Amino acid sequence: YFRTMKRLLGKNIFITGGSAGIGKAIVLAYAKEGANIVFSYKSNQIMADKIVKEVKKIGQRCVAIYSDFSDINQIDSVYTKAKAALDGKLDVLVNNVGVAIKKEFINIPLNQLQSILTINFIFPFMLIQHFCRDLIADKRPGRIVNISSLSAESARSCLADYQSSKAALSMLTKSAAYEMAKHQICINTLAPGLTCTIGNQHQWEENSYLWQQRTSHIPLGRAGQVKDHTGAAIYLASDEASWTTGSTLTIDGGQSTV
Repeated sequence: YFRTMKRLLGKNIFITGGSAGIGKAIVLAYAKEGANIVFSYKSNQIMADKIVKEVKKIGQRCVAIYSDFSDINQIDSVYTKAKAALDGKLDVLVNNVGVAIKKEFINIPLNQLQSILTINFIFPFMLIQHFCRDLIADKRPGRIVNISSLSAESARSCLADYQSSKAALSMLTKSAAYEMAKHQICINTLAPGLTCTIGNQHQWEENSYLWQQRTSHIPLGRAGQVKDHTGAAIYLASDEASWTTGSTLTIDGGQSTV
């Protein structure tokens, strides 16, 4: 009986960055579990439109909204559009948007640092504020899933700003979860390890030396696929996670054990 249930049936979910990679996989997985979806995209409207059609074929509502997370002035309008797209009511927020630019620590300019922090931390921070205020006003429980990274805990070269922003997001999960628990708002982090995405496609398609080096540290012997993260994302958005908050669920093939 349990396995035949749609675990997100009727829930309205806002996912940032849903047009590619892990975000896209989560959009489709949520739709198959009965959720209605609004997701943001920035550069690939063609792909966003395809995903909307795919979700509608599954039988769920879906809306894609353009947003530029580097523009802090768009925060209010993005949230307002997302909420309006699903009848003014959201049940789950997934902060998935993230960007990384490789540059040696001593050469990272201030404008890059500000951009990375805005996209990866400040925008999610304020979306969470908006969402929590609405839930509290309506006296409804809710779920927030912050997509962080194994990089929040494990340093690599030339990603100091990215890793710092993800560490801040992971800490925000704990801080906000602690304060929002009394309102039955559960906030958790999903932390993916090395995963095959468009961003690193050139490495894994060519099975480059760098890719072999990166995967050699993974006990389960391979990099992740985007589908490896959807089960955790479904759980954290569902009613099953009603006693899970402030936690980090790391999906990394065992890499963090090394």
